[in-house]
Amino acid sequence: MPEGDSWQLREQLAACTRLLVMQEVMDFSGHVSARIPGSDRVLIQPRDTSRAALTAEDILVVDLDCNVLEGEGPAPSETALHTCVYRARPDATTVCHGHPTMSTLFTTVDRPFPAVRNFAYRFAGQLPVHQDTTHIRTQRQGDAVAETLAAHRVCLLRAHGTVVVAPGIEELFMDCLDLEEAARSALYASMLGNVLPLTDREIEELRASYGRSDYRAGKVWEHYVHKGKQAGVL
Repeated sequence: MPEGDSWQLREQLAACTRLLVMQEVMDFSGHVSARIPGSDRVLIQPRDTSRAALTAEDILVVDLDCNVLEGEGPAPSETALHTCVYRARPDATTVCHGHPTMSTLFTTVDRPFPAVRNFAYRFAGQLPVHQDTTHIRTQRQGDAVAETLAAHRVCLLRAHGTVVVAPGIEELFMDCLDLEEAARSALYASMLGNVLPLTDREIEELRASYGRSDYRAGKVWEHYVHKGKQAGVL
């Protein structure tokens, strides 16, 4: 059994996955991965294990060529999406690929993804859309996703899903929730009338205001861990 930080990371990755299922950001498909600190090895779940029941023991170790080094069962068919992002982004320590409905819908209409809630300032003008609608199975496709993502923390995949990158599991979980809630809010706002997105001035003010809330990711994580325990998810 892995010990220390690696085992704690496995437990956190499994909890994150189960909580994302609880929040309907992830379903029977999609995957969260994490780079093992100080290495080019990646933790990711097996292809066929239920996301709703994932445990630390289930998680695989793969290298950046998508070879399974530890664990049982094949890696997800889209493992290259993760490994190519890690190759291109040394700052990335966690990646989530999911298929959340609301944010994905914004890749299928001719309108921007407006930031209409204060927390959504982080996504304003920063949602590149990757135009490949198929599964990201090859290194060539993975490299193309990484190129579209560039330095952003979020990339939308047309008619497919999302790619979210963060420096840690707690931040990744928060960003996944915030992205889907931002999309849901934008959709509801459009049903009410003319949408009034955050202005450039408001975005700068919010960036400064939220910059003083470096505890937010931990606060969100703590809340949903307890919510998950109460629901029997964890």
